[in-house]
Amino acid sequence: MTSPIKSPSGVRTKAFTYENFQGLDTSRDITSLDTGKQQHLSQIKNATCDWRGQIVRDASTKFRTGDLPIKHVRFFTNGEVVWAEQTGSGITLRSDRGHFLADAHPTSAIIASTVFNQNVQFTCKYRPLYRYNGITFERNQSPAINELQPAYCASVQRRLAVAGIPGRETQIHFSRVDQDEIFPDDEEEGSTNVLRAGFIDIANLLGSADTITGLGSFEQNRLVAFTADKAIIFKIDPNIDNWLIDDNANINIGCASHNTIVNAGTDLLFCSRSGIHSIKRSEENGILVFSYSMSDKVDILYRELFNSVPNSENISAVFDQDTAQYHVFFPQDGDFLCKRLTLALNPEGGEAQPKFSQGDFLNSRCGDFLNGKLVLGTSGGTFDVLNIEEINDDAVTPELDITTPLLWHGSLDETKETNSIILQAAGIGKIIVDAQDDRGRLIGSMVIEVNDTSDDNYFQDVPLSVQYERKWQHRYRAAQYRFRTEGGRGLLRIIGFAITVRT
Repeated sequence: MTSPIKSPSGVRTKAFTYENFQGLDTSRDITSLDTGKQQHLSQIKNATCDWRGQIVRDASTKFRTGDLPIKHVRFFTNGEVVWAEQTGSGITLRSDRGHFLADAHPTSAIIASTVFNQNVQFTCKYRPLYRYNGITFERNQSPAINELQPAYCASVQRRLAVAGIPGRETQIHFSRVDQDEIFPDDEEEGSTNVLRAGFIDIANLLGSADTITGLGSFEQNRLVAFTADKAIIFKIDPNIDNWLIDDNANINIGCASHNTIVNAGTDLLFCSRSGIHSIKRSEENGILVFSYSMSDKVDILYRELFNSVPNSENISAVFDQDTAQYHVFFPQDGDFLCKRLTLALNPEGGEAQPKFSQGDFLNSRCGDFLNGKLVLGTSGGTFDVLNIEEINDDAVTPELDITTPLLWHGSLDETKETNSIILQAAGIGKIIVDAQDDRGRLIGSMVIEVNDTSDDNYFQDVPLSVQYERKWQHRYRAAQYRFRTEGGRGLLRIIGFAITVRT
């Protein structure tokens, strides 16, 4: 540890400490967010606030393959992925094994997928359903599915469900059990086989001109049919005669993009026009199923990001089960830029409030997670997100960039005379500290070299890390502090900081 700064003889100082960070809060003005403990931030870029309240730089990545913008990505096996890439003439489907289907879809197409019967099933509105079996991309041979040309798909109770059907926008069609080439219109008329294909029409449940906007699976045996304004849950069974509506669900919020519907443990996350929501079962009685908003603290920011996407159906998301992070990607119009909003939950469970952050590293546009592995589709190919032990010279590490709200150090009126800044951090890298006053004028800047190899860099309870104290002698009424990194690899954490003020 570095030696503490000594104040001039006879001068007393008081330390104002900022720690236990709570992520972004855009619901309040930056002038009213100085809380010290449980401190919110006005900007968090390429970093997240973990469940302990520490600011953690986003993980390093390693280039996987490709050099074109990725529209969609899906794990085929634990170590292999398939993806849809945007070429100059259309969208091509490719696999890690070198298989491809050139220009399977038009450039503007929105691709959805699910894994069913060990095949990746690809749907796209107004286009045939394709599947990948590890050897080839092939067209589904069901006459019915080729006529339906659905936009969305989901797997539930050994059936492939499809929706977003042109001309049948309120219908969900289900395959026969364990078969992806037999749908209702393929079945013999009058079949009584309980494993037969079937369909559900929700038109009489809507009372409006609303249509299906996405499908999701909930728990083991429930299918959630989303519209723009609500969701209806059905209990699905291999035995078609046992299908029924879940009357214990009352969800009056809809989904804006099918590709944001993601299972997160026992819950189902999705994005509406107004925010991020979760569907869950009541812990009190174990019966009621309800939805609740998770993004109230960033509702203004969310709406800005949502409105920045010309077609909301292009918004997608992935849930990293290991870190309990829900990443939402907002592709921008032109130049293949993309913005990201991340919601972090407590990976150990509990009722802690979600913490939000932003990022634009690699312009990631989509992703998938399987068995501890996270893969990202970017504006220039696919990338693997690395665990700390996987980092090598080929790894690419983002630069953390965070900004505090205006910090008043106790008083809204008095001018403060600071003495030092104390930073508690772990990892390796340069942290550049800039500060400006409440009039936007630059106060000062410094570089702190963080070089702490004693910390294990893992998400475990470990002793607090090195404390860095530097002279910081300035006058201001309030100040906004910015911390950004330069260089270094692996996890770099800001645990807290303090400003000592002369009293």
